[in-house]
Amino acid sequence: MITTANETASKASLRMEAIRLRDSISPEIKKIRDKAIQNNLFETAAFIMARLVMFFASIRSEPNTLAMIDAALSMNKTIVLPRVNRKTRALEPYKVADLSELVPGYMDIPEPQPQRSAGVSAGDIDIIVMPGLAFDKTGGRVGYGGGYYDRLLSDIKGQLPVLAAIAYDEQIVERVPVMSYDVKVDMIVTESGVINCKGVAAW
Repeated sequence: MITTANETASKASLRMEAIRLRDSISPEIKKIRDKAIQNNLFETAAFIMARLVMFFASIRSEPNTLAMIDAALSMNKTIVLPRVNRKTRALEPYKVADLSELVPGYMDIPEPQPQRSAGVSAGDIDIIVMPGLAFDKTGGRVGYGGGYYDRLLSDIKGQLPVLAAIAYDEQIVERVPVMSYDVKVDMIVTESGVINCKGVAAW
């Protein structure tokens, strides 16, 4: 677990420490942990009931979502992945039927191709599987600093999708600095289990 010196620890230092700890996980251990994260996520009621699921395409030492996407597609879930609109700095969700449809996009992150995929309204998504670097058990989240998910969620009118972050145990901190506009996640799924951040039994 990451430890912070005090409550005013900066997001920048949290990001650096989270990346260091995540990068230190050996490939062999990471593979085992990734499978446990997948199993824990797929066993939540929110995921089981979801029809439209938004994942992110993992890179570097993030939990491997590509295997999760493949498995979810085989369960007949409708899968959505985000594409970064570089002009508007917005995330645009598109349906994906196969991982072969993805191409390198912003920061070399695999993305859907608009000419091959159907766009989706973010408000129609049932559950969003979110990335992040550090989390606390109240749902506070420190991302990569681009604000992409905050902007995506702020555009949704009405009830938000269930927000499920995936992370390794090392990424859970006692407290993260949260601004008034930061959206907290509903649950955090690690290799050890599911942290229910908002006390809703269905999650």
